[in-house]
Amino acid sequence: MEAAVRRLTKFLGASLVEVAGRDVRFMVEGDDGAKLRVNIEGDQQRFMATLMDETGIIRCSLDLAPISEAFKTPGHDHRVTLRVGSQLVHIDSRPTLGLELESIDLDHRTESQRMRLIKTEERFRTLEMALVD
Repeated sequence: MEAAVRRLTKFLGASLVEVAGRDVRFMVEGDDGAKLRVNIEGDQQRFMATLMDETGIIRCSLDLAPISEAFKTPGHDHRVTLRVGSQLVHIDSRPTLGLELESIDLDHRTESQRMRLIKTEERFRTLEMALVD
C-alpha cells in the first residue's frame, strides 16, 4: 500500500502528504490555484476526494470504495486511474486539476482495466503509425 500511495502522489505532484497508519491524506495544487484534497483509508480501500476551484468553491466531491486497481494511465503523464467496482476514476493534475468518473462497458468489466488501456494505447499508436506512412 505504501509503495502504491508513494507512486500515486509522485505522479500527481502532491504538495502535502500526511500518513497515519494505513490512512493517507494528500493535496495537489493546480497552477491556477485550484486544489484537490484526497483521503485514502487503507483498511477499507476507500477513496475520498474534493476538488475546489481557485476561489474555494467545491466543484466535485467523491467518496468511493473499494479500490481494486490503481495505475498510471498510459499516454498521460499526470493522470492516475482508480478502479472502483464497475467505475473508473481518472485523476488529472496537469494541465488542470480534474476528476472524471467513467463506467466500464459490460463487456470489459471482468478484465484488468490497466491491461485494457495499455492494449488500447498500443492500437492507437499502431493506427497513428499507419496513418503517417
